[in-house]
Amino acid sequence: MKTRQLVREGEYRLAKAYCMDPKIDAEELYCFLTGMDRMGIFMKAEEEVDPETEEKYMELIERRASRVPLQHITGVQEFMGYSFDVNPDVLIPRQDTETLVTEAARIIGETPREKLSFFEKLRGEKEWDVLDLCCGSGAVGVSIAKICANAKVTGSDISERAVETARENARKLRTKAKFVVGDMFGPFRGKKFDMIVSNPPYIRTNMISILQEEVKSHEPLTALDGGRDGLDFYRIIVDEAADHLKPEGFLLLEIGHDQGEDLRKMLRDSGKYSPAEVIRDLPGRDRVVKCKLK
Repeated sequence: MKTRQLVREGEYRLAKAYCMDPKIDAEELYCFLTGMDRMGIFMKAEEEVDPETEEKYMELIERRASRVPLQHITGVQEFMGYSFDVNPDVLIPRQDTETLVTEAARIIGETPREKLSFFEKLRGEKEWDVLDLCCGSGAVGVSIAKICANAKVTGSDISERAVETARENARKLRTKAKFVVGDMFGPFRGKKFDMIVSNPPYIRTNMISILQEEVKSHEPLTALDGGRDGLDFYRIIVDEAADHLKPEGFLLLEIGHDQGEDLRKMLRDSGKYSPAEVIRDLPGRDRVVKCKLK
């Protein structure tokens, strides 16, 4: 079978299995198997594929057709322009979450000079202690560390396997971000940060069953389920983050598209934070809530 025919057959089988992007996934799997890029598929469209490669490709197609996420087959997901290792122990990083990283990096990069201490002025920049809470794969924390050389990032997650993945991503991407196992703020008693960022579980429990098969059956439930109203983890964060922020420290939280007002009210009612701002993602949906410690 020719390359063009083989990839088209893969696309057909994925479409028949109701995969969301069958053409893209069929091409991605062929690239993963052969090491070529999409241009290579185009250039070799009329070349015959050897039987062994054809068989291995169809095995990959069958795995994807059974609704195993593409990223669990290839083992990687691109995020903020970097390649992160992923597996069934961590939530696959989404483009939506890039809004959280972009806003955090913007704040770190735009620190007014008058806010710097004497020694920071000598260095020419402020050093930021950043906590990535519920870090999962480490995509958020590691990306901040890559983008902002003056950010010292620490991440935590209750899952030991997730922390192992985050540590491997930090090593692979050559950052000094550190990750520890712990339940929420448990590992950080007495420790304060300039910024806390988090993409906590925020899906309502009764909504889990209607998520895509790839999500509800293959990604960790502990990284998805935010309780009856999706706000359980935000309650903990809003209650405890103030004890772990330096004066005027920033709190940035990813949210579901319909949770902005609920979280703003929660922050306001706590009396600990400045009025919260809701930041939208590229499609225009509410995605990040930002505030400062009073």
